[in-house]
Amino acid sequence: MEEFDVVRIVKLLNQKHIIDGDDAIIREPQVGDVGTIVMVYQQGAGYCMECVDDDGWTIWLANFTPEELELIWKSKK
Repeated sequence: MEEFDVVRIVKLLNQKHIIDGDDAIIREPQVGDVGTIVMVYQQGAGYCMECVDDDGWTIWLANFTPEELELIWKSKK
């Protein structure tokens, strides 16, 4: 998986992720959430992923391991 790929959370190995987001809508990531990879750590060892609402507001920004995610759309960079 690479930056700008769209991925889905398939499991949460760590129930509490350190997250950031827009104050009015921030929440914890959940299985089934879809987002975009915004940073790849150490050649695929982990990913920073952003999930936004329909208006473009950030619901959460958090780090995940490859085992927690599945690719649903490959970016054409």
